[in-house]
Amino acid sequence: MKKIKSLVFFSLFFISITYSQNYNFSTLGIPQTLQENANSVIRFENTYIEIKSQREMLINREGAITIYNKLADNLSDITIYYDKRRVVNKFIAYVYDASGNEIKKIKKKDLRDYSATGGDLYGDSRVLYYNYTPISYPYTIYYKYQVKTSNTAFIPSWMLNDSYYQSVQKAKFTLKYPLDFKLFKSEKNFEGYEIKKSEELGFLSYEITNIAALKREPYTPALYNFLPIVKLGVNKFNLEGVDGEASNWKEFGKWFYDNLIVYTLNLKEETKQKIQDLTSEVSDPVEKAKIVYEYVQNKVRYISIQIGIGGYKPMPANDVDQLGYGDCKALTNYTAALLKAVGIASYHTLIFANDKRDLNDEVASPQGNHMILYVPINNKDYWLECTSQDKSFAEIGSFTDDRDALILTPEGGEMKHTRIYKSAENSQRTIGNYTIDNLGTITAAVNIVSKGVQYEEHLHSYLGKNNKELDLEFKSYFSNINNIKFSKMKTFNNKDEAKYEENLMFTASDYSSFSGDQMLLPINAFNKFSHVPKRVRNRKLPFEISGGFLDIDEIKIKLPTSFSIEYLPKNIELKTQFGTYSVEISKVDEQTYLYKRILQTEAGEFPKESYELYRKFRKDIRKYDNSKIILNKK
Repeated sequence: MKKIKSLVFFSLFFISITYSQNYNFSTLGIPQTLQENANSVIRFENTYIEIKSQREMLINREGAITIYNKLADNLSDITIYYDKRRVVNKFIAYVYDASGNEIKKIKKKDLRDYSATGGDLYGDSRVLYYNYTPISYPYTIYYKYQVKTSNTAFIPSWMLNDSYYQSVQKAKFTLKYPLDFKLFKSEKNFEGYEIKKSEELGFLSYEITNIAALKREPYTPALYNFLPIVKLGVNKFNLEGVDGEASNWKEFGKWFYDNLIVYTLNLKEETKQKIQDLTSEVSDPVEKAKIVYEYVQNKVRYISIQIGIGGYKPMPANDVDQLGYGDCKALTNYTAALLKAVGIASYHTLIFANDKRDLNDEVASPQGNHMILYVPINNKDYWLECTSQDKSFAEIGSFTDDRDALILTPEGGEMKHTRIYKSAENSQRTIGNYTIDNLGTITAAVNIVSKGVQYEEHLHSYLGKNNKELDLEFKSYFSNINNIKFSKMKTFNNKDEAKYEENLMFTASDYSSFSGDQMLLPINAFNKFSHVPKRVRNRKLPFEISGGFLDIDEIKIKLPTSFSIEYLPKNIELKTQFGTYSVEISKVDEQTYLYKRILQTEAGEFPKESYELYRKFRKDIRKYDNSKIILNKK
């Protein structure tokens, strides 16, 4: 009976997509509740996946989306990826007007065919793409197609929605798989949603209807953190022609290491001898690892390679050594091979880079979009970003910090959490002085030293820029000061101490303003915190502060000799759950004052009810950062 039920569903699915032109796509059929806050509406979205064997999977997609305005035009774009192991079949699409009348038919030959690898040096991944130019709104695009692939390791995930201002009228996701396969699934964020689920051996489906559009709110976490999402995997799979079998992360990691890594670590004896000679006088393994890391930075450069198994298997270390380039996997592998040559163990690591996202620990399957290197030395973890030619040793920054990743060892896979930067580690110390003359002109000298995530931010902003480019960057940084002219702009990437240093000198006329015989002097010249999040009435979603930091400013201020102080801002101290802020102004002599400012923010996710308190904290910082000394002419 179970088999018959699954086959009946499969037949009904193809009956429905065969007679798609019988659908009514008039926008009058969209409930008013789904039109509110919506730039687009998913009328329906059916995904039917059939894993026929370890080496064959069919992905059938059928859906329709109504676009109300130009803000959602990009959501109507048709994008289908393919390569030599992923073939697109049975494509057709139609465009309908607001009344549901067909206005255009789109065939497979109408799709544009592009390389999907962008700036990659090599790549065989391609994309079929169609962009419709509307003549009126609203309009609806209907599509159906099938993809056949041997890469059964990658079962598409199901997510309720991946866009703000988009409602869902109906969505269904179905998976059929061989009865002798084990299915692994992760269901997250189902609470509060009426999701119809059907499951039996060899069959799984989810269905949901009438989900209203979400308005984007400031500081909202990524949608996958709070909307329903399903991740799936099976114990028998194929990855680019290589069969695999794994029921947990340990088994998957061992399969990955044995099939995709172990044979890529060989180096020529000449190269081994060279790196051994470079480290021969160093006994500390951390210092040896630093020498190896710097050697890689100086010798190779990053490029992307996406050809077949090359999308997952590292380029052999010998090839990287000879060619002088590689992608993240290749450079990670090359660094691992060099470390091995000097007696230091290290492990390739799969991870999600950029957006802070954990690997799903409930489903053992190929995950992540990046590879870094894990180096454990003397019970301490070091994480190496091997694609960077500029970063300090073991400084991964916000690109891959604070998330679960999979290390691949000869014994198997193991989940580990990458480095967490504490707020105090993400520091920026600004030490400087400025003089104000009787005309309100500022003459300043300032030294800025950044560490942690702020090191990474300043590195990306200033490294490698010429004087003209630096002039523009620093004028933007000191945007609160008009008419600025730099007499010194010196930057230094201090890789040994993992900090970025900037030494600046400048003048600017009219820094102070005048009101009669009074001079109004903005006291915080170098580091104003001006942005305040927008107000949100009846906020619906939680909010997230993605990374904490610590700013310490110590500035000596020399006042003009022909003016006396009428008003000096008071010292202030704020303590909140989001961070702390303090300002202290002390007298050095009759004309000189010391301004000390400390701002520390804390990362975290907070309930929607706390959003106004956070806004108040930010508004208070802005107010005190804009404080002025009032001077009277003598």
